[in-house]
Amino acid sequence: FTECSDNPQGDTSSTSDSVTLILALPRPLQLGRMLPMISQMGVDHLVLTAAKKVPKDYFGSHLFRKPQVLRKLLIEGLCQSGDVKIPKITVSKQLKPFMEDDLDVLFPADEYARVIAHPQRVGQTDAPKRMREVTFPESKRQRKVVIAVGPEGGWEEPYELDMFQSLGFQQITMGTRVLRSD
Repeated sequence: FTECSDNPQGDTSSTSDSVTLILALPRPLQLGRMLPMISQMGVDHLVLTAAKKVPKDYFGSHLFRKPQVLRKLLIEGLCQSGDVKIPKITVSKQLKPFMEDDLDVLFPADEYARVIAHPQRVGQTDAPKRMREVTFPESKRQRKVVIAVGPEGGWEEPYELDMFQSLGFQQITMGTRVLRSD
């Protein structure tokens, strides 16, 4: 995976809660629209990743060839919110290696609540949670959460969804409807 950040020391000493977004890479035009909103909402770390339903050519977008365009879009959102901390961006072109090799290093389960936003599965017996019902790790540090949002049509079932859940991601939902990510 690759990273870009204006904070090379990785300083996360802020006293506010920490939000990380793992986002299956949307179409480049949608990503351009979403970046200002992502920074405006206070996301500290954005992980853009592949998924079975994400075409590989999305990673060849002009947004990745010109990091200054990404930065400009993130700053646009920060201007609206009055914030000054540009989110760190990690790009992972393969979901499984990221989940197996990097997830626990970047977002330890004993520090981060892990959440996956996904529609309720047909025939699912245990009801997915609402965000207010998510269980956070017991620690004296700030509350930290990693939220995984899938591509158009959701994460691939059962493989991708089961992979997230096996790594401690709690499923949240707004019902059985598949919603747009933008």
